[in-house]
Amino acid sequence: MDASRQFRSAAWCAAIASSIGAWVGGAPVALAQHGTPPMRLERDLSDPDGFRAHLERQTGVRIDPRRGQGNGGGAPRLHGERPTILLTGYWPPSNEAIREFSDDPVQNPGGWIGQDWEGRGYDVHSYFPEFVPRNCRSCGRGSGDLEVDYQDTSADFAAIVADLEPIAVITFSRGFDDLSWELEMNQYNRTVWIDDFASPFQPTPAPPDAGWPADGLRLSTLPVQEIVDAVDAAGLGLDPYICYSGNGGGYLSEFIAYHGVWYQDLFRSPADPDWCIAGGHVHVGGRISWANAKAAAQVTLREVITWVDQVRGSVVCQPDLGFGGPGLATLACCGEELAGGATADLQLSGAPAGSLAFLLAGLVNQPTPFAGGMLLPMPPLLLEPFVVDADGKVKLHDLEGGCGPQTLFAQFACLDPAQPGGFALSNALQIELLP
Repeated sequence: MDASRQFRSAAWCAAIASSIGAWVGGAPVALAQHGTPPMRLERDLSDPDGFRAHLERQTGVRIDPRRGQGNGGGAPRLHGERPTILLTGYWPPSNEAIREFSDDPVQNPGGWIGQDWEGRGYDVHSYFPEFVPRNCRSCGRGSGDLEVDYQDTSADFAAIVADLEPIAVITFSRGFDDLSWELEMNQYNRTVWIDDFASPFQPTPAPPDAGWPADGLRLSTLPVQEIVDAVDAAGLGLDPYICYSGNGGGYLSEFIAYHGVWYQDLFRSPADPDWCIAGGHVHVGGRISWANAKAAAQVTLREVITWVDQVRGSVVCQPDLGFGGPGLATLACCGEELAGGATADLQLSGAPAGSLAFLLAGLVNQPTPFAGGMLLPMPPLLLEPFVVDADGKVKLHDLEGGCGPQTLFAQFACLDPAQPGGFALSNALQIELLP
């Protein structure tokens, strides 16, 4: 049983329903990401409302386009740094389109332009392999980061995202031998892929994602319509469109595309300090000049940043009251305002992996000494145990609002033999439940 379902158990309702009503209940919204999509290409989405609903499920909030101009919503990032955006490329012109965002002086001797790019509040980094000659047509595996090889791509991608913790991921690769700017909608967790250049010729493991059905589908979370419209309006002579074909090619392009949307899904919660809002893939036509590819990549990036700003500005995080420690565990509750019909995510991060963690919740803010720290919700109306996952997290997604007005106080205590008192304590939250 996953943590969210466990948290929706009768124990929570029985503990606090008499005081504040049942905060949780019902099943999480399932993502409509299975099955084979229709075979078509589109300049305009046939179901824009359906796609917007998918994006909102993947970001945890209903988007308010009037908000979000650099608002900085979501859980505080663990290191307090400017959010990063990751761009990746493969064969030219996809790597050349993003070269100026590389902070490697060998790959980009002209200098990194990604620091606080255009004053938009994001550091943009690019990674890609090199080929000889640079304008190759039959390019092979290449050398350096993200070589056109399944094992190298997986290993390099994992190391890059662990370092950057990106809030958005845009993967690029060469597509058809034309002027297309193809926004891929569909990435499959394939069991069988087209062989690469060196043994082992297939991904290991295959399918790559053990947490998703074999041959299951993950969708793009890029603002695909806005990107198509903006590239069209840029007057570059390109052919931008959204691809609803059944697959992204079954080779390294779809493989790295899958990694991007997979990463976004793993960190989709606004309560996660490593929150990732957007992930998706662009196939770059092989006949596009490097100058136009660079211009279109930057148009694409601007649209993604605009979307990320809107999402961040639409997020509400419940107030942090402090009192964290001993230990490094942090607690956040972010999503929508907790009125009836709205949801938010509650997430513990930085806890000892594999430990037992207890969620305490109550109606009284009464700091009480415990194990070298302070517990606020004393006495608790709820004491619910959870097992911390391998990443040091407890994820409680899609918790429902309503049952207010009422103020609830919440905090985690985690078994931690490394602490003198045997427990690590998270910060405490003040959670406002609305009618």
